[in-house]
Amino acid sequence: MWKNLKIENVGAIERCVAEFQIWAHNILPYGKMKIKIYESQEGKFYGYTDIRIIRKFDDSPEGAVGHGKTIEEALMDTVNHFMQIANEDYPAYEYPNGLPEEKIVYSDYSDF
Repeated sequence: MWKNLKIENVGAIERCVAEFQIWAHNILPYGKMKIKIYESQEGKFYGYTDIRIIRKFDDSPEGAVGHGKTIEEALMDTVNHFMQIANEDYPAYEYPNGLPEEKIVYSDYSDF
């Protein structure tokens, strides 16, 4: 089984177990983002967004990450983390049209 593999000079192996498209027209300039969920060799699940938000406090992009015991928990945690970042820096009352396009960085296709 892949979870038991030990390969010289390899610290860890993760398996991509799911990919989701999240539609959020009120927040995202292009309407959607992707989230990939990975499973670790320990059986834990991690989610990553293909979009990073430019943070106001340091002007650097930050992507959302989520964790869970299941694919669904990791997905929910990742979406919630993304929304938390967006709401902290770009609240709807100040940005009624959602995140400004110039405040979003998309992952390179080869990275996602």
